Amino acid sequence: MKKSHLLTLLVLALVVAAENAAMAAQLLFTPRATVTERYSDNIYLTKNDKEDDFITTPTVGFTLELPGQGTGLLLSYDGGYNFYAKNDENDSWQHNALGSFWHNFTRETRLDLNNAFLYTQDPLGNQDVVNQQGTVVAPGDFTRRSELNTYYRNYSTARLTHQFGPENSTYAQFIYGFLKNDSDQYQDSQEISPSVGMTYWFSTWTGIELEGAYLRGLYEERQAAANTQDGTDQDDFNEVSGRVRLNHRLSPTYGFYEQYRQIYRNYDGNQANQAQADTDGQQNLDYMVYAPSVGVFYQFDPTLTASVGVGYYYQQVQNGKDQQGPFPTADINKFWDYQRWSVRTRGSAGIGSDDFSAQNEGFTRYAQTDIIGRYNFTRQFYGEASFLYRYSDYINSADDEVDHFISPRIGLGYEVFRWMNVNLSYSYNKLVATNSNENDYEENSVLLTVTLQPDQPWRW
Repeated sequence: MKKSHLLTLLVLALVVAAENAAMAAQLLFTPRATVTERYSDNIYLTKNDKEDDFITTPTVGFTLELPGQGTGLLLSYDGGYNFYAKNDENDSWQHNALGSFWHNFTRETRLDLNNAFLYTQDPLGNQDVVNQQGTVVAPGDFTRRSELNTYYRNYSTARLTHQFGPENSTYAQFIYGFLKNDSDQYQDSQEISPSVGMTYWFSTWTGIELEGAYLRGLYEERQAAANTQDGTDQDDFNEVSGRVRLNHRLSPTYGFYEQYRQIYRNYDGNQANQAQADTDGQQNLDYMVYAPSVGVFYQFDPTLTASVGVGYYYQQVQNGKDQQGPFPTADINKFWDYQRWSVRTRGSAGIGSDDFSAQNEGFTRYAQTDIIGRYNFTRQFYGEASFLYRYSDYINSADDEVDHFISPRIGLGYEVFRWMNVNLSYSYNKLVATNSNENDYEENSVLLTVTLQPDQPWRW
């Protein structure tokens, strides 16, 4: 069946379900209008020959909700236009949309659908998309994207979960995403990934997690599109991966685990010979990864568990040089909310592959932390701060590039009226590319935002 037919069926199913939900739930609608004035001292994110500018962006948007325990729907959209004071050839549209739908077939079986869409020319615009619970529903791109070239990304997930015990569950998931670039400097891509998994506790103290996934990567050849590390287009590939993890509780809240993960990737071969021409890179070469790890976990509540650990990988590369080394593992997403202040901490680490981004760097060892805090000085006056750090070791790159991306931000906000908010913030973005310092950049930016939005949604 064609993808267009599948999409049509999915839309029809959503419409029917939403109509049924609307008959039993209240419709909430929140409109908003925003005007931002941003100053950047490096709009093209270059190491040298920096260009500064003031960018004015009026934006209109809305959030539409059909809340419900059995069935629910959330749609959010913001669209705006960027006016550059000096470089008006960069004037452009931007669109950001997020949709979520859930339906409980029974008390034990639930369907979740998510879709995130982004249209922009901001090289730093493709960040992690998180939902209201702070969960990442669409991963961001932390590879280097310079200049101001329009691109758009769409990332969709469908997940069916079945609970068959207090702590036992199984799931089936499907992911489809694509990245399109107006510039031939970057390569268009598609990802298709079905997966299944299960969590089962044999007793109160011992449990197991199983997971299997298939990933298909598709790429469109363009005249100028080439991986910056080895000068070759990314090749289409098939990947099969599996994971097994044994959990051991030492108390009701904490314990330790052993995990084993294996990855097999096979490239179609249309770029395999090109990959090794005049370079030490190993993109587009088939490989197998063996990755055992151990760690500890802490269970904050029945639905939230954090874990940290360490592992060792061995990558067996066909017709290439094998790679091996240690790697960290982490999975943390915790929100603390008190009377005056709140903090959300997210952390992740492990091994993966950067395949659907601006640079398509391949097999990667990574670690990321994201901390967001807010303090209410008064009912109207508040302060915000955030810090994002991303470590990316591109193991198969030609020059062994290791990227460090750092992005702190501080801001102050004031609620002028119940429907009007003013925010002034400063952010600093820096990329340090070890062994490839021509890709380094840093940017300072100041942002003034005025938002008009009712303090309560309109209800029907």
